[in-house]
Amino acid sequence: MTRSEIVFQLICYMLPSIAFFGAAYFFTLKWNEIQRDKLKTQSALAAKQQTTVSQPLINENKKLFFPMQVDAYQRIVLFLERIAPNNLIMRLNNPALPARVFQQVLLDNIRSEYEHNLAQQIFVSQDAWHLAKSSKDDTVKIINMAATNLPATATCIDLSRAIFEITAQLNNQPTDRAILYLKGELSKLVNG
Repeated sequence: MTRSEIVFQLICYMLPSIAFFGAAYFFTLKWNEIQRDKLKTQSALAAKQQTTVSQPLINENKKLFFPMQVDAYQRIVLFLERIAPNNLIMRLNNPALPARVFQQVLLDNIRSEYEHNLAQQIFVSQDAWHLAKSSKDDTVKIINMAATNLPATATCIDLSRAIFEITAQLNNQPTDRAILYLKGELSKLVNG
């Protein structure tokens, strides 16, 4: 197979995935919008019935919002676990790919996972979302750094080895700090 045939086949395989994740992202945004509108409507109706905000109304909103927050924390932790360099390589490894193509597959997967979880930032603190985003950026940097030192003839295995070597020099995966922070923040929410 020529290089252009490989790229063409890769594009043919990736287009349905991109379309699927795009649709999932669109419907997730719409679902979140509907949920926000529903909460606003419920709050507006309760405000009309009572001129002052009562404790039961606040508790009711918290009851409605809390499950969505917990779901957001779970999804962001799953996102971080999925984009951790070692997990990413183990999941997407394809020894037949050249290193540059595999690099693009890794970066596309990270971008897709990130875009799929963008709406979760509504339900977590700004610090938590910033750490998740920084973890994503650090993972991208590691992949790109590993790829820059490889010859043009390098394979997927060479890129994987280079990424493993870089992450082995780190104390933790780039995603570990964010996961720990998210767990602590969720624990504070649960325990008050």
